[in-house]
Amino acid sequence: MSDKEILSAALKLPARKREKIAEAILGSIKSPSQRHIEALWAQEAESRVDGLLKGRIRSVPGEDVLAHRRGPR
Repeated sequence: MSDKEILSAALKLPARKREKIAEAILGSIKSPSQRHIEALWAQEAESRVDGLLKGRIRSVPGEDVLAHRRGPR
């Protein structure tokens, strides 16, 4: 079956089935670098939580962040 035939057949499927196929295809081509990036972000998140728990990082209330972002009135 050619690429065009596969695409043509897939496009005739109901939307939900096309969505499942698209997710499966995209999941199969996730590059090692993408997995590496996700692992780095997971490490960063763990490091930030650890920093908060050990007092090395100070949290800032959301209201303060938004007020700073808006600037002086």
